[in-house]
Amino acid sequence: MWEPAISRIVESSLAPGDLFVDIGANIGYDSMLAATKADVVAIEAAPHIYRKLLHNLGRNPELADHIRPVNVAVSDHVGELDLYDFGPRNIGATTTLPSRNGKKCATVAAAPLLDILSAEELARIRLIKMDVEGAETTILNDIFDHIDVFPEEMSIIFEANPEDDQSAFDVLFKRIQQNFVAYEVENGYSNAWYLKWRERPLTEIRTTPKRRTDILLTRA
Repeated sequence: MWEPAISRIVESSLAPGDLFVDIGANIGYDSMLAATKADVVAIEAAPHIYRKLLHNLGRNPELADHIRPVNVAVSDHVGELDLYDFGPRNIGATTTLPSRNGKKCATVAAAPLLDILSAEELARIRLIKMDVEGAETTILNDIFDHIDVFPEEMSIIFEANPEDDQSAFDVLFKRIQQNFVAYEVENGYSNAWYLKWRERPLTEIRTTPKRRTDILLTRA
């Protein structure tokens, strides 16, 4: 099981008829896990990773029937974004942030989440998972700018990277507190830690995190 605390939230949050939006789907682990419970929109920006996602969906046709893959970068505007990677040993680190000093690997189409989803999909969102290596702040701010059009029961789980821009994240966290209750989701970001993981109650976060962590946002 990859990132077991996140996997458990994905499994326990979804039911038939729900929609799971996987922003930064990578090779499709969370998307295929969610597809055992609900329908999925799997969004992956990097073309070389997207090809791996499609390959894995092709190997799992019974799950792929419930997944709509999309090759675009989620942003707060329509246009293009450059992608930067760090080699084949860590494709999950691919980012749109030049400040992370990766090597430019592609220029891709970008669009806001509301432009990517259909009206029918938007109405069924139960859980959004977001792991986009530092671009989470931009995407979340855009979601909060349009929060009234998203379902009231929608939850969000995302990787927070405050070290990329602490002041911007401080502002974002104030917006989070206006719309959601935030809980820290344990993640040691290593294979050894995942093997030792045991489920524990989530802890509410009331102050801005200063380090990388996963955060679950719910309405209550």
